[in-house]
Amino acid sequence: MNPSKLEPQPNVGTRQIVARGLRKRCPNCGESELFKSALRIYPRCPNCGMTLERGDGYYLGPLCINYGFVAFGFVAPVLLLGLSIEALAFKITLAIALVGAVFLPLAFYRTSWSLWLMIYYICLPDELHANHSEDSDDLSFEEEKRS
Repeated sequence: MNPSKLEPQPNVGTRQIVARGLRKRCPNCGESELFKSALRIYPRCPNCGMTLERGDGYYLGPLCINYGFVAFGFVAPVLLLGLSIEALAFKITLAIALVGAVFLPLAFYRTSWSLWLMIYYICLPDELHANHSEDSDDLSFEEEKRS
């Protein structure tokens, strides 16, 4: 695949973006997985060549999703539960929260990236190469060409 030449794809709708996001697939073509290893996202889709890592700061979306899930979905409820139940020692509760705070972000990393790409392209569907009209020159899909 020549990454400098993106192949035309049929228009991608919101349902397809959601389905591809939930399956951790490329939001543009839906064919390729997003990750080349456990914690490494492809810079570009191996199938269609679309840029997945769009530059500095783009990782903040997945970071916020991951942090929100771990902090508010696990650590806070565990600590509140530990404070409200007398039978559960606070040290045990703190240990469970600490273990979750360390390992859950790693376990949720791929899902948070996929959710971020899904949310991003639901909000900005014209940024997908498949939804970009060929006669339009207002969007640039190569990060280096963006101003």
